Amino acid sequence: MRLTSRVKVPETKGEFATVRPADSDHHIEINWYEGQDYRSGDELDHIAFEIADLTAAPSELAKKGITPISNTRESKNSRCTYITDPSGIWKELYEKT
Repeated sequence: MRLTSRVKVPETKGEFATVRPADSDHHIEINWYEGQDYRSGDELDHIAFEIADLTAAPSELAKKGITPISNTRESKNSRCTYITDPSGIWKELYEKT
């Protein structure tokens, strides 16, 4: 694994880093926020998956009995929503914009 980016986020007093294996396009993002107590459901205890079409995702998920647990959020470079698996583990679905 190699570090591909590290970004400080002044608004949250935190930072995130992205690591990637040399032989893959997959990456892992690691988040840290100063002085924060982490609790289950804080959006920092999840795994994320990039998908091609976040607009179509809710209807496709509904067919499988899965309901998003958050509204779709939009940022400068992406859109995302969260679902949970049967164990309550958060999954982020995001689309690059």
